Amino acid sequence: MKVSLALLPSWFTFDLPSTTMINFQEVVDELARTLGRSVLIGDPSHRLIAASSQGKDIDHMRAMNVIQREAPAEQKQYFESIKLNDAHQPVTVALNHLGGLDRLAVPVRDGREHLATFWLIVENLPPLRGDDYAAIDAAVSVTRKLLGPKDSEREPGTSDDIMGALLSSDTAERRHAFDEAIARRRLERGEQTVVYAVDIPIEVGALDRLSFARQLSASRKSSIAYIGERKDLLLFVGRSSDTVDTQAFIRAEAETRSIAVNAIGTARHNRIAPDLHETADQAEMAAGIVAAVPQLGGVGDISSLGVWALLASVIGDRSYLQVFSPAAFVLCAEGDDVQRQTIEAYLDGACHVTAVCEQLHIHRATLYYRLDRMPEAVKEALDDGAQRSALHMCLKLVRLWESTGRI
Repeated sequence: MKVSLALLPSWFTFDLPSTTMINFQEVVDELARTLGRSVLIGDPSHRLIAASSQGKDIDHMRAMNVIQREAPAEQKQYFESIKLNDAHQPVTVALNHLGGLDRLAVPVRDGREHLATFWLIVENLPPLRGDDYAAIDAAVSVTRKLLGPKDSEREPGTSDDIMGALLSSDTAERRHAFDEAIARRRLERGEQTVVYAVDIPIEVGALDRLSFARQLSASRKSSIAYIGERKDLLLFVGRSSDTVDTQAFIRAEAETRSIAVNAIGTARHNRIAPDLHETADQAEMAAGIVAAVPQLGGVGDISSLGVWALLASVIGDRSYLQVFSPAAFVLCAEGDDVQRQTIEAYLDGACHVTAVCEQLHIHRATLYYRLDRMPEAVKEALDDGAQRSALHMCLKLVRLWESTGRI
């Protein structure tokens, strides 16, 4: 289904295939902030789709284009004479003879079809840098999704199309994309293929997020490919042999762009799974867990987070604690922080006194004194294997609930 631009107000919002909602006006405003210059989007007939706020770089031509909502006839004739709508790459357009400053015209295309053009004034302004072009590329990608066919109507052709369809909501499409990626040797079935879920602050704008993701994929240092965004997480796919290096690379690149990385969760493909949908779900869960539990260091594979995954599935209701482990309920409701910390460390250390004392930096006599003064329910649980295990898990459960605001 194609969108008729003549019927669309600039605030019209589309549902992109991620959790991010963005419209044309937000695209130009965010790109303008990133580039430090005004931005326009025009349709193939050179009518205005959206314009950023007017900055100091504007000229009379820009002002008139915004007021009239389209380019004057003489401009249109000139654009047609230079075959602007046939451009597949950014083109610098000289406009001095029409009383305007030179502009960079960036085409938005879907295959052979010209969908729109971004206009950026470049004359008398600092040259655009690599990061600027990455942001422009991200804006073009978002605009293409807004104006092009729905993912379900798009036939994956290029390698990027195939990778972008791996998380499609359409089951048949994502499975076809997965088979194609394997046939083209972009992926392998089984544990050699890893999905990365990268959690960066939601305050990072949609274009900056996409620009960062695409730059990670394009870097020569990278072995990962960006496959989409879900639940405010950037998702990539790569090879298991590169996992440690990839995580360090993601953090290093984020630091150069002053972007914080809250967590990186990973999961490996199950060879019998027909696509990456389940693997992505597991990577997302891993990212959520390591983001919520500081002692995990902000990085974790779902295969090593089984207990935390189990706990994460439990509804955050403190009353459940009294059923799961009366000892944990008493310790959390009536005990003090020192008692709770002591028991948790004691159980983490498999009740090995020497190791626990070293962790808590206390003498053996102090540990025995604290254990002796614990509530009776806690003492009884420590003497019973099943109750002891339940107490241990429930203390972790409460930590998880507290860190995620679920209680």
